[in-house]
Amino acid sequence: MRVLRNQIVPWIKVLGCQALVLAAVLSLSRFITPGTLPVLLGQGAAAAALGRLLRMPPIWLVVQFLLPVAVVYGDAVPAWAYLAAFVLCALVYWNSASEQVPLYLTNRRTWQALSDLVAAAQAKRVVDLGSGMGGVVTFLARAHPDVEVSGLETAPLVVAASKLRIAFSRLANARIVYRSLWDADLGAYDLVYCFLSPVPMARLFDKARAEMRPGTLFVSNSFTVPGRAADRILDVDDARRTQLHIYTL
Repeated sequence: MRVLRNQIVPWIKVLGCQALVLAAVLSLSRFITPGTLPVLLGQGAAAAALGRLLRMPPIWLVVQFLLPVAVVYGDAVPAWAYLAAFVLCALVYWNSASEQVPLYLTNRRTWQALSDLVAAAQAKRVVDLGSGMGGVVTFLARAHPDVEVSGLETAPLVVAASKLRIAFSRLANARIVYRSLWDADLGAYDLVYCFLSPVPMARLFDKARAEMRPGTLFVSNSFTVPGRAADRILDVDDARRTQLHIYTL
């Protein structure tokens, strides 16, 4: 239910913002011409501003901005653009179909909560399974220069982008590896973090129990291990009410 709510609520906010802005545009139809490109861009900008006030994540602000133009000018898009969009999505969401794991991005407040966990556990080696754009890796590596922080990712474009991010950050203790989490040796880490989906959690926790050392931490963002209560739940003070489920091996 929690996962479903997190998927539906943003779209409700998007449609609500768009409806309010459209109503305002129609009320001003004596002075402006609805449906023209400048007005549509203005609608998108206004809806994005409302989304910002509602503390929506940046990706949803992009959706807010582009939605009016996409609805009105969708028929004008050339056919090759859809193929290009498909290829781009495939490179970003490479493992979504096979592993049923969408691209979830950890927010900054959760980065800080993870940083506090790393410090409290005195972890020396940390890994983010499915590291996305590398936000967790760079933040933890910068906050803990004496900790080796790794990220595992298999989406080609995402790996390339996160590797560039690591290169520009010049963090010697951070790295991104193109590798499936199923091929990783989790026994090499003191803290394992993941933000995946409900689907792989049972199998992944079995892997963690088989490989990780006693006393090390397995931390899951939002998704629990079926049939196993977390040893501790950390509530993050953010807009989506993130919960970190912490399991001590």
